[in-house]
Amino acid sequence: MALYALLSLICLEIFLEPVTLPCTHTFCKDCFLESVDKAALSCPLCRRRVSTWVRANSRNNTLVNEQLWQRIQISFPQQCERRRVGQAPEDEFGGGQQYLLGQRGRPKIVLKTSLKK
Repeated sequence: MALYALLSLICLEIFLEPVTLPCTHTFCKDCFLESVDKAALSCPLCRRRVSTWVRANSRNNTLVNEQLWQRIQISFPQQCERRRVGQAPEDEFGGGQQYLLGQRGRPKIVLKTSLKK
């Protein structure tokens, strides 16, 4: 699985304890909980209501997509550890690049030198 497919569209960093909603959108657990804390219990991307799902999975302690979380930890242990201890992410795709939101909610790589200040 490519690293760009494992970036949260809220924080644009690798998923940390990913939560996959019924609408199939996935976010970091902390990003998702912060998002629903500030807004209605709905998906931050498509706004589909997930209140019943969140309550049920919170009670059962099953918010985190454990299968995906295990794959991420095995495939990208250094990135997970950096994120866990709060270090800034390194340029995973090479030097001098910055990640921006691209089409259809996918991260887009843009060279910093091509961005105007």
